Amino acid sequence: MAKKVLLLLAIISMVAVLVPANILALKQVELTITYATGDPLTKQLTHDAVVAFMKAYPNVKFIEDLSAGTTAYADTLKVKDAVGEFPDVVEMRDTPMFVRAGKLAPLPKELYSLFESMIPVYGTVYTAPITAQYPNGILYNKKVFKANGWSENPKTYADFLKLCDKIKLSGVAPFVAGIKDIWHLGFWFGKFWVDNIGTKNPNWMADRYAGKVHFTDPDFAGGIKQLVELFTKGYAEAGFMSTTESQCPMILISGKAAMYYCGTFVFTQIMTADPSFDLGWFPLPDNAGKVKLLGGATPNGWALSTDAAKDPDKMGAFVRFVRFFFAKKQYTNFVASMNGFPTTKLRISYEVTSPAMQTILKIFPKAPKSLNWNNGVGANELPPPFRNWTYKKLQEAMIGSVTADQALKDMDAEFDRLAKDFNPSQLVPVKFNP
Repeated sequence: MAKKVLLLLAIISMVAVLVPANILALKQVELTITYATGDPLTKQLTHDAVVAFMKAYPNVKFIEDLSAGTTAYADTLKVKDAVGEFPDVVEMRDTPMFVRAGKLAPLPKELYSLFESMIPVYGTVYTAPITAQYPNGILYNKKVFKANGWSENPKTYADFLKLCDKIKLSGVAPFVAGIKDIWHLGFWFGKFWVDNIGTKNPNWMADRYAGKVHFTDPDFAGGIKQLVELFTKGYAEAGFMSTTESQCPMILISGKAAMYYCGTFVFTQIMTADPSFDLGWFPLPDNAGKVKLLGGATPNGWALSTDAAKDPDKMGAFVRFVRFFFAKKQYTNFVASMNGFPTTKLRISYEVTSPAMQTILKIFPKAPKSLNWNNGVGANELPPPFRNWTYKKLQEAMIGSVTADQALKDMDAEFDRLAKDFNPSQLVPVKFNP
C-alpha cells in the first residue's frame, strides 16, 4: 500500500513539472479573441500561437472571432462593439480611440517587465507590443533586374522614377500595389510622410490642430503629389484598385510587376511560394538621396477588454497568454517567420539567411526613423475617421477623379471639420473601474 501511495505522489509530482506554472489553480475559462487578418502569414502565426497556448493551458478556450474582407480593422472592431460582441482579448490598433470609448483595461503591471519599451496612452499602458514598426522598401527579383540591366540601388528619388520609366518601356508594370485593401495605401503614404514630415517635425500633427501648418503646405503637399504621380503615370500594375494585399506577392513572383513596396513580413510569403525567387531589397531615398525609414515602438499590441478584466479568471488567462506569446521559443518563431523586430527585454535572435534582410539590418540602424502618421498619440493623434477618409480621397486622385491639389485642399477642409469636435489634447478617456 505504501508503495502505491509513493507511486501516486511521484506521478502527481511529474504532472506538476510538466504542466505550466499555476495551471492547476486556473479554472475553466472561455474568451473571445480577435486579430488583424490582412496579412496571411501573420494571421497564421497568430492562430498557431493561440492553438499552442490552448494545448499548454487546456483550462482556457479561446474562440477566434475573426472577420475577413477589406474593411479597415478599426471599423470591424467598432461594428463588433456596436452589436455587443467586442472581443475579450484583442490585437489592438488605433489604441487611443478604444481607450476613450472605455473598451480597454490597463495592461497588468506584472507584464511590464517583459518589454524593452511601451507607449502609454493618456499616461497609461494598455497594450503588450507585439512587434516594433518594421521598415518598408522595394522588393524585387535580382535575377530579372540583372538580366535587364535595371539599377538595384537608385541614389535619389528621381533615379527611382527613371528606373520606373525603363521598366515600363520593357512592357512590365514597374510595381504592384494592393489598393483594394485601403490600409495598403498606408505603406506608400508612410514613405512620403517619413521623408517630408515625420523625421523633421514629430509634432507636425499637433501643429496642424493649432493651425500652424496645413496639408497644402509645400513639404506635405510635395510628398502627396509624388505619391499620386506614381499611379497617374501608370507605374502601378493596372489592376491596383481591385488588387488585395494578399495577391501582391504572387503578382511579383509571376513577373507581371517588377517591384513591390512593402514590409519585411512578406519575405517569408514570397520565398515559401517560390523558393527560387532571388529576393532583393532596396530603400527608396528622398529627393536629396537621403534614406529615411519607418521604425520605433508603437502603441499597438495585445489588449484586454474592460468587461473581460472584471472577471479574475479571464484576467488570469490573459496574463498567461501574454507570457506564453512572448516566451522565447514561441516569440522567436513568430518574429523570425515574419522577419520582425522584437519588443522584449529578453534578447531574441534568429538566423538571418535572407540577403534582403541582411541588407535591411545594415541600413536600418543608421537611417533616421519615425512612425507613420496614424501611430501618433497624445496631441499628435489623428481624428479617428481621417486616415481612411484621406486614403479614399487619394484613391480618387490616383484614378484621376480629382487633382492632387484639390485632394490636398479637401484634406484641410475635412480635418478642420473633424477638429471642431476632436482635439486629442483636450480629451479625457473613460476611466476603468474594475
